Amino acid sequence: MNKINPIAITMGDPSGIGTEITLKAWKSGKIKQPFFLIHDLEFVNSVARKMKIDIPLIRIEDPSQAHNLYKKSLPIYQLSSIKKTQLGKPKKQNAKLIIESINLALNFVKKNKASAIVTNPIAKNIINYHIKNFRGHTEYLAAKTRSKNFSMMLINKKIKVIPLTIHIALKDVSKSINKNNLSEALKSINKSLKEDFKIKRPKILVTGLNPHAGEDGQIGQEEKKIIEPTINNLRKNMHVYGPISADTAFTQKNLKTYDAVLCMYHDQALIPIKTIDFYNTINFTAGLNIIRTSPDHGTGFDIAAKFIANENSLAEAIKMAEQIVKNRNSIK
Repeated sequence: MNKINPIAITMGDPSGIGTEITLKAWKSGKIKQPFFLIHDLEFVNSVARKMKIDIPLIRIEDPSQAHNLYKKSLPIYQLSSIKKTQLGKPKKQNAKLIIESINLALNFVKKNKASAIVTNPIAKNIINYHIKNFRGHTEYLAAKTRSKNFSMMLINKKIKVIPLTIHIALKDVSKSINKNNLSEALKSINKSLKEDFKIKRPKILVTGLNPHAGEDGQIGQEEKKIIEPTINNLRKNMHVYGPISADTAFTQKNLKTYDAVLCMYHDQALIPIKTIDFYNTINFTAGLNIIRTSPDHGTGFDIAAKFIANENSLAEAIKMAEQIVKNRNSIK
């Protein structure tokens, strides 16, 4: 197989831990696939000095240069200068640059100069100063790539979980669940498991919305009227099971039996997977025509100036992006 293009790493919020964990990930030597960081070189260098680590940084004009430079230095694609920014103190003035970093990464992938995007953490409230009603990387990249059927898939070595509804208030979850979006999500997950992860016969478990999966309609009707009929309809073409009470979905037996679990809302999915393995869980946006992963944690403003952040999730996100690129290329 021909070598794949370098992976583009976005800046994230420069006041957070994104710069630190990227430097640590490169320094670890665990990532063999070349990647480059879209950032301000001087700012990255200043963070490296504060961390008291020696990392050679080199400015590149084109992502292709990363292949030859990566082993001895961390390639940086230069953004505009980041001014008067302190670690741990986010600034609304940086919102435009943060989005510019994401857009550059996306354009490099579209032009076949980068193979995938790995996004460093951002704060939605900061981006909202530049883009009103910004809901997150997942929704932003889906809109940019005109992807309608996409899913936020959280992954570690034990399990893959997907929340059907993502960044919405809990009071809005029930009315946001319907047969159509549930069916489309399951089809997208099944396709991704086959193409992105090379699982020939994926088994997907679906949780209920209500306690005890509704207790046959005694605690809510969503399971009987929406979830169960949708699952039954899809069983002709895929291996999908449920609805199961969310409090028993993540038993050791189920972790070994099923390839993915579709949950009804954000915390129903993220609490168990982060409990199982917080530092090595990553986020993958399934259903996009580009490949995007990210660490499964936030900006860490509270620890950004302490340099104690764990880089494992970012490192795993880069390695997962590389593997998905190879898997997708193998079916072309």
